[in-house]
Amino acid sequence: MSQAGQSTPLSLRILSIVLVLFGLLAFFGSAFLWGQGFILHPPEDVALAFPITDMLVNAPASIVAAVGLWKLKRYGHRAAYFVAGFYIYASVYIFVEVAEGGPPYAVEIIVPQVLAVLAAIALLIVPERYRERFQ
Repeated sequence: MSQAGQSTPLSLRILSIVLVLFGLLAFFGSAFLWGQGFILHPPEDVALAFPITDMLVNAPASIVAAVGLWKLKRYGHRAAYFVAGFYIYASVYIFVEVAEGGPPYAVEIIVPQVLAVLAAIALLIVPERYRERFQ
């Protein structure tokens, strides 16, 4: 139960769990460069901009949004918009990068980004349905 005796709606709890999972995947996946090495000893041909951004921006923002949404806090509602924007920006960047590389398109790159876009859409719609409940 959150403040004022209101329980968190199931859709917000599910969205919060998804955000925590995305945040943890972003952090640990980036720490190990998504199977290409370790961030403290990266291979020379691996760009570090995205892994570092995932660790310093995506992971903490996703977890802050998750906690705020679960607790029905205003910061969670606001953080959800930030995270949605970040997910969309990063996904578009990766979609363009993949498209420039041409086929065959790597499923392991496309599927997570499609899921991120779907999560971003949910972040823009679901919390808005409960806007008046955020304190």
